Amino acid sequence: MENRFFIDLKYISICFDKLIERKTGFTSAQLRIIGFLMQRRDDAVYQKDIEDIVGVSRAAVSAILDKMERAALIIRRSSAYDKRMKRVSLSEQGVAAAHDVYKTMCSIEDEICSCLTDGEMETIFTVKSKLVSKLEELGC
Repeated sequence: MENRFFIDLKYISICFDKLIERKTGFTSAQLRIIGFLMQRRDDAVYQKDIEDIVGVSRAAVSAILDKMERAALIIRRSSAYDKRMKRVSLSEQGVAAAHDVYKTMCSIEDEICSCLTDGEMETIFTVKSKLVSKLEELGC
């Protein structure tokens, strides 16, 4: 079987996500939402924006957000301009959870990479930088 770099990279990413889910207790959708809301803390984020990044139906996102709201991770408010639109933001508890998730991610990454030498890590980062540049050149 031939080596396929991006297929293997996707497998690594899936395994990494599963480890994070196991350690944090959050689903992958919840983790994406927490990360997205953390990145966009200073912006107005609406449920529709979240539907786009999570990639599931409106009903599924609504159910996920309901659960996150009950857990006091997020706050939903009606838009001042359109009562049908719900603005979504992280609560203080949600921000704390985002920081904890980040620490967990770093810890898992450190554990995974502990089998690599400094030279191997340097090579990975060099290759990653080249690939990111090429992907950006291609319009990603």
